[in-house]
Order: sequence, then C-alpha cells, then structure tokens
Amino acid sequence: MYLTYDEYCNMGGLLDEAAFSSLCRKAEYTVNAQASGRTGERISQLTELPQAVKDCIFELTAHLSANAFDGTAVQSESQTLGSQSESITYSHLTKEESEAEINTIIRSYLLPVKYKGVSILYSGACV
Repeated sequence: MYLTYDEYCNMGGLLDEAAFSSLCRKAEYTVNAQASGRTGERISQLTELPQAVKDCIFELTAHLSANAFDGTAVQSESQTLGSQSESITYSHLTKEESEAEINTIIRSYLLPVKYKGVSILYSGACV
C-alpha cells in the first residue's frame, strides 16, 4: 500500500478507514495501470517510496471520494411552494471531466518521479 490510513489522517484526510481503504486501492490500481502497467512496476522497484507518490494517492482518494459515480456524490436540492414541489439533482463533474482530472493529478505528481533517470510515467517513444 502506497499510503497508510495513519499517513492519510496525518495529511488531513477525513474518510473513515473502510472508505479510505476502498478508495485508496482504486487510486493505486489507477496509478499502477499508467504506461500500460509499467508505472506500477517502476514504483515497486524504487528503494524508497517518494512523497510525491503518497501525495498523488492522497489527492486521488479525495477526488474519487468527491466524484464517485455510484450515486454517492450526487447532490439534490428540493423546494416546495404550496402544493408544488421541485427537485434538482446534479453531480459535480461528468465522468469524462473526472477522468481528465484524475489524469491531471497523476501527471502533476508523478511525472517528475524518476526510476533509472526516466519518469515512472514514461510509456515509450512516439514513432
């Protein structure tokens, strides 16, 4: 695990341990899958886990918590005037916007992290 629950709490995290564990695993799977799975392989080769990896997982966990597409991040507002009622339901980001934000978080934290002089996000030369 890249980020322990205690580290998460010390960084200001507010989720309970069960929610954290689930979202943290999802964040780690997402990071490890980068560069066709090579990012996870490269991170496992590092002798010491850089703080940037922990910060990335923290941010991803927060993002995934706030932008879950299982209905938990949906917000509703209701107004009643006399016998007439109106409800509005919305989420903060669309799935596409959330995925773009996830990629931005990963790039901003992990692009500078190097393994053998190469970014752990390096996916190969474009030909």
